[in-house]
Amino acid sequence: MAATQLSIEPKPVPTRSPSELSSDDDKLSTSTPPSAVPDVEAARGDGKMARLTAYLAGIGIETRSLERVQEDQREQLPLWRLTMRQIFFWASVNLSFSSLGTGMLGGLYFTLDFRTSMVIIWLGTALGVSVSATMALVGPKTGLRTMAASRFAGGWPGTAIFSILNALTQLCYAVTTALSGAQALRAINHSLSLIVGIVVLTVIVMVLAVWGYQFLHMWERWAWIACFIIYCIVLGLGARGGYDISSRTADMDTGRALIGDVLSFLGIMFSVGASWCSIAADYNMALPATTPGWVVWGSAFIGMWLPTAFACSVSATFMTLTKESYVNALETESLGGVVGEILIQGAGGFGKFLLVLLAFSTISANIPNSYSGALCIQSLHPVLMKIPRVFFVVAFTLVYMVVAIVGREHFSEILSNFSSILAYYTAFLAAIMFLEIFYFRSRRGPLGSSTNWDDVTDYSKLPPGYACVASICVTIPPVVMSMAETWYTGPIAKAVTLPASPYGGDLGFEMSAVVATVSYVVFRSIEIKVFKR
Repeated sequence: MAATQLSIEPKPVPTRSPSELSSDDDKLSTSTPPSAVPDVEAARGDGKMARLTAYLAGIGIETRSLERVQEDQREQLPLWRLTMRQIFFWASVNLSFSSLGTGMLGGLYFTLDFRTSMVIIWLGTALGVSVSATMALVGPKTGLRTMAASRFAGGWPGTAIFSILNALTQLCYAVTTALSGAQALRAINHSLSLIVGIVVLTVIVMVLAVWGYQFLHMWERWAWIACFIIYCIVLGLGARGGYDISSRTADMDTGRALIGDVLSFLGIMFSVGASWCSIAADYNMALPATTPGWVVWGSAFIGMWLPTAFACSVSATFMTLTKESYVNALETESLGGVVGEILIQGAGGFGKFLLVLLAFSTISANIPNSYSGALCIQSLHPVLMKIPRVFFVVAFTLVYMVVAIVGREHFSEILSNFSSILAYYTAFLAAIMFLEIFYFRSRRGPLGSSTNWDDVTDYSKLPPGYACVASICVTIPPVVMSMAETWYTGPIAKAVTLPASPYGGDLGFEMSAVVATVSYVVFRSIEIKVFKR
């Protein structure tokens, strides 16, 4: 396409002294540029959709979808600010009220006492978070969001599978998050319907998620503070009623049955830590490619692990409460009920105010779910990238609002059943992505380190995706045989605990990671030899 030549009359350039130029350089190096990633879609095309996109960008709404963030568009902030920004972002997301629920599942469903639950909580989340933190490295390295970067492994078919599963993952977590917030609101006023709480919280999330990347980082910078303080207050007020950390020790399973309980709860806690793996690069792809890897990994790990493990530990203590009213609240009203009982009995009106803050803290966790869930839908097909991201945010939010309303009375069951299942997907996604980015496309890998990440929209230069799809297909059968859920237990999982217990031990995520790793190395090596890409 020939370039259009323009005749522009030159204007006089004012002369400036060296001191003035030096002063300007200092300002550029110390000033804080806008944290929003510059939108590029608004300038494309002249159709109705392009004009709408330009209008949305003009009022401050992010319109970028899956395009790569070029190096000259990256955020140029001091290293310490980049580090703290990432830590606080993930801290706010993981300290929200929705993070509390998982820690109590060890005592609620798996007969584990407090000490055993605590060890598994801190170990399992550390293992899971290490996966998510490693995926965070992909953002600055490529300038791409997670699902966009997955195209370099799965091509179109593999990315479509990842996107569907990832959208379901974000949907599940969005539902449980909305339910936990609605429970907290109902704990303030028992006449308040869960439906009302769900609708209020999801509508707020939808409005905030529409504004995009810049607003997410602004919101999450401070949201963690209130949650941390409130959890400390809950622990202190709960101590007035008494804790008995040995109360469940006598009821624990033994032998092979205990092994099954430990493996199943470990799988859930791993999934909690690894749940951000599929979207980790979405929130740091604007960091400079020169950002040290240890900064990216370390800030993501600290920001995810410490808040997640702390929140889960708080809820694990709920299973050791001895005060009858607290125990009854836990049994009848689940998580929101017991937290409400502790705060309202212990702090009266101020406790109700804290409950309101906790309920609205779920917004911090659900904004990323809605934001990334919408991007997953867009990544299903290139044609969808032409539609503004806003529409997908609205659609995704409305869907999970309806699902949350339908399943509003089954919070614990939903949380237990889906958390471990999602770990299976996360495990093979991570295995395939890490092999592709850090091995096949490394300096010493079969494809070398000369990958042009701008090829993300050119499917002729991306792999055909056969290796990725084949690896997923090979991985699914052994994972199914290794599952241990309340509604299904595979033969491999049963073998762990038989004859002591028929419930099995969940080995799904371990099997998923191992089989996906081995199969992808084999299939991808063949694919590269045949297709040279």
